[in-house]
Amino acid sequence: MNHILMALDFSEFSPEVEKVGYSLAKKINASVTLVTIVNKFIDYVPLDTGQVFENQWEARKDIASKSLQEVKERHPDVSTEIVTFIGDPKEDIIELSIQKHATFLVMGTHGRTGMLHLVTGSTAEYIIRHSVVPIIVVPMNMKRH
Repeated sequence: MNHILMALDFSEFSPEVEKVGYSLAKKINASVTLVTIVNKFIDYVPLDTGQVFENQWEARKDIASKSLQEVKERHPDVSTEIVTFIGDPKEDIIELSIQKHATFLVMGTHGRTGMLHLVTGSTAEYIIRHSVVPIIVVPMNMKRH
């Protein structure tokens, strides 16, 4: 049975990743695992307080789980599992793709540059270099320049 691991981060580009991933799933009759990894290396600071809140990663994990459930409900005709946890997206997406025996990994890219890219690195770039599973990368801008 074909299986797609679809990594979503709920950026503004995630709907395109969802569209491509579920389109592929229907074409190859695949089940889907939706995954969001809450990055344990980033402190999330609420804009209104300037303070790092307690249990910040658990709160983000809960939000991610609810968001993935909404994605799943939009595609009732495709068998879909939800996975969320706290970790290192670069390493954990690769490991999960192996554990789930994924046929394909579908993910997006942000196209970040400059200081943000230097600080956070490119998750997509890292995964492309290290994955043993074929990857479909959905570009942030699907329009021709």
